[in-house]
Amino acid sequence: MEYVVKPLVLGTIEADKSGFTYMAFPGTPIVLEVTVFLIQGADKNILFDTGSWAALMAKYWPGKGVDFQTFEEALEKNGLKPEDIDIIVHGHLHHDHVANTIKCKNAEVYIQEEEWIFAQSAHPLQSQYYPPELLKGWKKRLIKGDYELFPGITILHTPGHTPGTQSLAVNTKSGKVVMTGFCCTGHTFEEPAKVLPKNHPFAHWEVFIPAIGTDLNQSYNTTLRVKSIADVVLPSHGPFAKTEY
Repeated sequence: MEYVVKPLVLGTIEADKSGFTYMAFPGTPIVLEVTVFLIQGADKNILFDTGSWAALMAKYWPGKGVDFQTFEEALEKNGLKPEDIDIIVHGHLHHDHVANTIKCKNAEVYIQEEEWIFAQSAHPLQSQYYPPELLKGWKKRLIKGDYELFPGITILHTPGHTPGTQSLAVNTKSGKVVMTGFCCTGHTFEEPAKVLPKNHPFAHWEVFIPAIGTDLNQSYNTTLRVKSIADVVLPSHGPFAKTEY
C-alpha cells in the first residue's frame, strides 16, 4: 500500500543552528518551518502534528515567528476542515507541534504513554515547552513503542528529544518516508565529517542531534535509526524539497 505525504508549512520561527546540530555552528541563525503533515490514501484523514502560530509561539520561544497561513487555510487547500480529521499522530507534545489539535474535535490523538506522563510534570528545563492549556480536550489514544497504524504506516518510538517522541514511517511512491517526531532540520542528518572543518573534534559523529533533549545518547541513536531506515527523511522543521512525497 502506498500513500501520499504533504508537508503543510504554516510559518517559520527563528533559531540558532547549534540547537539542531548539537554544539556545532553556534551563532549561525536559521529559520525553522512550522509544519503539519497530511497523509492521504488511507480511509481516514491523518495528520502528523498540528503546528502553531507566531503569537502563541512567542510565549514559549525567543525566536521571531512569521505566519504564512492558518491551520484552517492549509487544510482548506486540501479540501478539509479541522472536524474532518480522523487521526492525529503527535511527534511529541511541545507547544509548536500541538497548538491546533483542540480544533480537530473528531480526531483520535495517538501519543506515547511515556510522553503523556512526562508532559504532566515536565522537568524545569522542559516545562515551558508543555503549556498545559494546549493539552486539554483531546480524545487520546496512548500507545507504547512502535505501532502499525495501517499497512504501510507505522508509528516509531524515537525517544531522546523527549521520553515519548515518536516518528511516522509511511510507504510512498518516493519510498519509505519518515517524518521525524523530534525537532530537527535537514542539517541534523548531514554527515559531520563533510560539513565541519578538517580535524574538527566532532567529525567522527555519524549524524548531528538536536541540542534540546531529555537523553542525548538516546537522541543520537534515534537519529541514526531514522536515517538508516528512511529513503526520505522529512525533518519536523524542514526544509522540504517537494510539496508532496
